[in-house]
Amino acid sequence: MSLLIEIDKIIRMAKKQGIDLGKGDPYNRLRYYTKIGWLPHMIRKKAKDGEVKGHYPKWAFERLMLLDKLKKQGLNNEQIENKINTRNKLQNLYEKVNASDFKNKIILYITLFTVVIILLNELDIINISKSKNKTLITQTSIVPNQIVDSGSSFVPAGKNNVFIKNQNILMGSRVYITFNQNFSPATRYWVSKIDPQKGFYVELDAPTFDNVEFSWWISN
Repeated sequence: MSLLIEIDKIIRMAKKQGIDLGKGDPYNRLRYYTKIGWLPHMIRKKAKDGEVKGHYPKWAFERLMLLDKLKKQGLNNEQIENKINTRNKLQNLYEKVNASDFKNKIILYITLFTVVIILLNELDIINISKSKNKTLITQTSIVPNQIVDSGSSFVPAGKNNVFIKNQNILMGSRVYITFNQNFSPATRYWVSKIDPQKGFYVELDAPTFDNVEFSWWISN
């Protein structure tokens, strides 16, 4: 909930800032602003002296400053109304976003979305593997034409890495990997190291449950 300020304090603050509240009773000017929707309705609660008084949210003082500024700029009531309506929409949106139930719903939706993505990935319906370096590939549709070598291998069950021997690989070679089977519980894979003319290491972020086959290509 927004911080509340009693109406007497709002009036004192307004006068101190030079805000014009008219020649009559400033309470009437505030009630008029509330009636036409430029200010929110007051909330009646006990003040520090124990007396029940009207209170405005803290942002109502900022609204008073805006109204005073617009009036001094020569805007008519219709022009001010348009600007205030826009401000009210933004204020309502801000309060909804900051409401605890809204935040809880957002957290719930994000959690559900994350769970669904993980399940789809586990079922091999989608592949959300992300690279740790430029040698990772998750799709076989983009493979360079200049392939110097290719083959297949597997990651043993209970392991999260394997070394592939190859004499054609160079330090500047690019290695492309695609798994032919579900490699859960791992979710990512990458080429972690290249030993020129010796081979390369394929690594996953978690040990696999079973032997998992994959295909590889090397281009220079």
